[in-house]
Amino acid sequence: MIDGESVEKACSEVSEYTDEQMANEFDRFFRAQPAICDFIVVLTHESGQKIQELSLFLSYMMFKTVEAAQSGSTAVVKPDDIETAYRETESWMARISQAEGAELQSQIAASLQQDTEPYLLQYVISELNEPMEDGAELDDEEKGEVFFVLKTVISSLRSEPKRRIIEIG
Repeated sequence: MIDGESVEKACSEVSEYTDEQMANEFDRFFRAQPAICDFIVVLTHESGQKIQELSLFLSYMMFKTVEAAQSGSTAVVKPDDIETAYRETESWMARISQAEGAELQSQIAASLQQDTEPYLLQYVISELNEPMEDGAELDDEEKGEVFFVLKTVISSLRSEPKRRIIEIG
């Protein structure tokens, strides 16, 4: 599990970047995780530029946080990893969407507490509730879409170390 300290370390590092460093970091992210970037672009292409850019930026932050936690590079996520994570996220969303009102809130809270990456999800949720750089706020549908993308990205990044252990053994 990624701890809160790794999230804070990644946020602190990225906040110090110049525009040029940020551009270089995005290039590095696209080269290191092409399947994740392709997934986001395909899934968000009809959603508009702000949703796509936010999804890519938050995915970069997840990548950066995983790197910080693992003290180095992350394994390359494959399209199959993303497809599996996508199905898991769809299933999770279907279960959550069956609840209503106060039950919905408690079910989401309970589910997030049981999640294997609560600090990453808390970061994503806090970012989605902040106004964008231009002051605009996301509506609930936009927040849900970005959250879905990020939950899938987190699951696909998270699944990689488990497979490595199996492959070595």
